[in-house]
This record gives sequence, C-alpha cells and structure tokens, in this order.
Amino acid sequence: MADYDVAIIGAGVVGCAVAREFSRYHLRAILLEANSDLCDEASKGNTATLATGNDTPAGSLERQLVVRGHQRYLAEAPSLGLPIRLVGAMTVAFDEAEARVVSEEVRASRAEGFSSVELLGADGIYARVPHLAPGAVAAAWAPEEGIIDGFSTAYAYALDAVVNGVDYRDSSPVTAAARRDGVWSLTTPGEEVRARLVINCAGLRADHVEALAGYRDLTVKPRRGQYIVYDKRARRLVDVILRPAPTPTTRGVYIAPSIFGNVLLGPTAEEVPDPDDRRVTPEGIAQLTAAARRMLPGLLDEPVAAMYAGMRPATERPEYRIIPRFADGWLTCAGIRSTGLSGALGIAEYVAGAVVPDIVKAARKQTIKPARVPSLADPNVARPWTDAARVAADPSYGEMVCHCERVSVGEIRDALSGPIPAHSLKALKRRTRVMMGRCQGFFCGARVESMLRTGKP
Repeated sequence: MADYDVAIIGAGVVGCAVAREFSRYHLRAILLEANSDLCDEASKGNTATLATGNDTPAGSLERQLVVRGHQRYLAEAPSLGLPIRLVGAMTVAFDEAEARVVSEEVRASRAEGFSSVELLGADGIYARVPHLAPGAVAAAWAPEEGIIDGFSTAYAYALDAVVNGVDYRDSSPVTAAARRDGVWSLTTPGEEVRARLVINCAGLRADHVEALAGYRDLTVKPRRGQYIVYDKRARRLVDVILRPAPTPTTRGVYIAPSIFGNVLLGPTAEEVPDPDDRRVTPEGIAQLTAAARRMLPGLLDEPVAAMYAGMRPATERPEYRIIPRFADGWLTCAGIRSTGLSGALGIAEYVAGAVVPDIVKAARKQTIKPARVPSLADPNVARPWTDAARVAADPSYGEMVCHCERVSVGEIRDALSGPIPAHSLKALKRRTRVMMGRCQGFFCGARVESMLRTGKP
C-alpha cells in the first residue's frame, strides 16, 4: 500500500500533462494507466493538429484552456524534443451560404483577439493550395494552427513527470475506490494506492471511474472518427490544414498534412455505444472519400498507407467537464474531446492551480530535471543514424530495421528500456514509428516482434 498526495487516473495526453504539472511541486503523485502503454485510448487516434482555439465557443472554458495550451506548447515543446510546424489552417467555402459562415468566423475571431485570422478570396486560396477543387469563393485563414507529433507529446509529458518524481504504473486499472478518514483507497491488480486527492482523467472510461466513487452525473458517449492515411507522395498536393465550412452540428472532415510527411483525411463523427468499436467501415470510407472529392479530388489518386479509427470521449454536454469535488477529495476532468491535444497543457495548469495550495499545500520546486524524447520529425535534429560519431561509438544506431521510416536497432533498443519502457508492439510503434511506413511492417515486422520478445537484435 502506497500513500500519495495526488493520484491521477488515466495516462492519455491530458492525464500525462496533469502529472507533469504536479511534478513541479514538492508532493507525492502517481499516474495510473489501465492499459500496457500510455496514450492507448482516445489520445492514440487523432489528427495531431495544434489548434489556436479561435473556432471553439467564445467565452467557454474550452477556449480559455486551448488558447493557453497553444501558448505553452509553442514555448515548451522544443525543449522536450517535440517538433512543431505552423502550417496554418484554411476553412473553405464553396458557395455563398458557406462564404457567409466563414466570413462570420473571421469577424468573430478577430473581434475576440485572434488578430492573425483573415478572410481570403479565391486568389489567396489557390495561391496557397493550387490543387484545391475548383469553385472556392472564400476561406478563413488561421496561420498559427500547426501540426505536431501526437504520440510523442503524451510520452514527453509522462517522461518529464517521471523524471521529476511522479510514480507511473501501467497495466493498473482501478477496479474499486473507497474513501476512509479523508483518504481514497484505489484498488488495482498490483497494489492498493492511497491518495488524499484523486483526479479522474480516464477519458473514454471516465464515467466508469466516476461510478466507482459514487458519482453518476456524466455519461461518456463515444464518438468514433475514421481516418485514411495517404502515402507521403500525396504531400505535394497540400501543406496546410484544410477544413470545410462548419455546420451547426459538425466541423466536418479535415485534410491535414502530418508532421511525418503523410496526409490525413478525417475524421468522421459517429456516436457508437462501445468505446472499443474502432472499426473502419465502408460507410465511413465513403464519407471520407466524398469529402476529399469535394475539397481535394487529386488526393483520391494517391496510394493509401493505412486506415484507422479513433474515439473521442464526448459526454451528454458539449463543454469540458472539469468538476471539482474537493469536499470529497476528488476532481473530475472529463469530456475533453477533439481539442484535448492542443489544450492539455492549459488544462493541466488550470487543474493544478485549482488544487495547489488551497486543497493540497505544496511548495513549487526551484529546480526541474530536463527530459527529452527522441525527435522523429524535426529536420533540424539529426536522427542517430545520421550522426557518424554516434554510429562509430555504437554501431547499432547504423543498423537499419525499418527502412520506410528509417528506424535503427539502437533506437528500438532504447525504446525498450528507460524510465517508461515500451512493453508492446504498439508502444514501440509510437515511440519510434517502426512499422508505420509505406510497407506497414511487411519487411521488418518479424524482426521487430523478435526484438520485443527477446530484447535482442
């Protein structure tokens, strides 16, 4: 049985960011994850874009935290080894009705402080995206929107937290919660965790965790989003984030370049009863291809590298559900949907500010240990196999395993060790991008599985 000041349930991007924020204080904190790896639920399937928040509801907590998250990401991500490219986002109108929608979006954005957002006419649109479908009449241009590495972001936050004193447990689902004498006792398969304060960041399972503590005032309504990943050859068609004009019910299907050179088409938005129903369906693919045909028809002639479905933890209400229950030593952080990746650092700051020092008294640390993840997509940071001195010192960095994504034996070995080692094939993929290229592991899959099983090349 271990005693903590704070226990955080759920190691998605928000839970990892919250854990990192608490690592800045002199207190004992633990991050509990039900799966064998972090970033394994909602955080593993998204568009990996960094939003400014201009298209979130004005005056909402979501906007406040996304704006702050965007600011902090730009300032803090480089020191963590995380790549950023501010490619800009374009919301495109193809008729006069849509033009009125995007014109109002620009007017409202500028009135609310997003001064870089501007309205483009046809000439400005096609100058930026020559391959866009004909007929565009107007667009809202947000140049400060960007693309990032969604997998490495959660890993960087968790690694930073662990290096600075937070305990981390994977494969530790909370199966029971009981409060006695002002302390929560959380039952996991490996241990009993005692904590004065529990923060529920369980995402798709947040309502189940809430129910363990006796709270039943929110219900997670899983929303599936299907994607098509196009081969890197498609990148010549687009290097900005493309969005259709929004409707009252949806922001629509995006076309977004990835930080790794691919092009993503998605997501759909389908309410499904089962949070594990991540099927890619014919109906979903038809919806995606129809969206591409309308915005960027040349994309449909490009080779497809992969298809997948993510899941967003929507609730019965559209806003963030950050609910303090401090009289009971509990804080709910739920309903963090599409903007969670962009808003995570803002959410973490907000949560920690609500807790310290009023609920948990703790002094801020004067010294923070640096943490950095391997940079997988920054052209200004050399990969190990390009560093002759490093290869000479350790030839494993010069022995290539995955030729599509250029991943070496040494990089896989490093991912299998360290403070948060990869315990599964999917974890290895997220840490290194091995098997995520054009051949999808056809060439290297057997060897990678052998390295995972034996720990040897």
